[in-house]
Amino acid sequence: MMRQISKMMGVSYKLGGVDDEGIDCSAYTMNVYKASMGRSLPRSSAEQFKAGEAVEYADLKFGDLVFFNTTGESGSHVGIYLGDDLFAHASVSLGVTISSLESFYYKKRYEGARRIVP
Repeated sequence: MMRQISKMMGVSYKLGGVDDEGIDCSAYTMNVYKASMGRSLPRSSAEQFKAGEAVEYADLKFGDLVFFNTTGESGSHVGIYLGDDLFAHASVSLGVTISSLESFYYKKRYEGARRIVP
């Protein structure tokens, strides 16, 4: 999975984008899961927020999906937990990047996590 996560680092953000020409957050997680685990995720972050099993913050593991409310809508942003409070995601301003769950912006907007079970 790490290979797929890092493969798209630096790709610019594009709402509705699904490839290395530009990608949004839910397409990024969808593509990583499909390519690395053969798992199909729903297309939207709100729908991904309903997939798998809920995970407590203290129990996060590599590969868990982490969700944020960045627009006033529940589950409006998603990333993939890497460990050490870091997650990979497609950021509107930075493109595909790694951020900290403990950063002021994301800590304030964190909503929960889901584990996609086989």
